[in-house]
Amino acid sequence: MDGSQQASLISLIEGVGEENEQLHSVGDQILRLNLKPDDLQLWQDTFKAMTEPGNVLLACESDACPLESTRLTWVVGAAIRSTAVSSASDAGTLLKQLGVSDPIADAIPCHCPGVGSEIAWAFYLERHGWLTACPILPVTSTNNAVHP
Repeated sequence: MDGSQQASLISLIEGVGEENEQLHSVGDQILRLNLKPDDLQLWQDTFKAMTEPGNVLLACESDACPLESTRLTWVVGAAIRSTAVSSASDAGTLLKQLGVSDPIADAIPCHCPGVGSEIAWAFYLERHGWLTACPILPVTSTNNAVHP
């Protein structure tokens, strides 16, 4: 990971306060950045357990069809799927294909540092419809997550 992306991620994690999340209003919708330590660890463990992880994890309704044929959903009972995108814009396009509204998907590059490049992110919906994004912290050579 390059220094600027790591610095942006560390700054994001350090700046969230006690709630360990950020809420961003996008029109009449919400993009939630989940930076809770237990959830960061859960997504890192999920990522490490995948045989061929990409740089995006998605909570989908189904894993029995092509990715573009399913929808994003909440985590409980979801099929966690992995894919690789080559840019932040590609991440937004993929989320739109999975049913995320254009304004929220277009806001992803502004609020998720390194998405689509060197920092993997997990995306899922909250039951009330918010899109939630959670960074997948890189693993160091000692097999521990990078922490600020």
